Amino acid sequence: DDVRESPALSIIDRLRAKGAAVRYHDPFVKEVHFDDAHTEGGGQPLASVELNDGELRDSDCVIIVTDHSDIDYGRVTQLTSLIVDTRNALNGDVRRDSSARIIRL
Repeated sequence: DDVRESPALSIIDRLRAKGAAVRYHDPFVKEVHFDDAHTEGGGQPLASVELNDGELRDSDCVIIVTDHSDIDYGRVTQLTSLIVDTRNALNGDVRRDSSARIIRL
């Protein structure tokens, strides 16, 4: 998959520039490489992590940049305290049943 124009790269880059430790999950993009346009993190590739309960609980914030139909967003909202939803991936029932703070952009 070609991710060069993905907004996720800019988001990752900006978060890293502010000192955030960034992990990502994408079932289709196993690793991203940073070129001259995306330089934070020393140009090191970033590998997709498994979306398991531990990763979700350990995350300070989850940002939904791509809405994948195979992700259980109800589970994400139950295990995470802060979610930024840039894709309107969380429907009303999921939002209503969530204990997470959800910011919709």
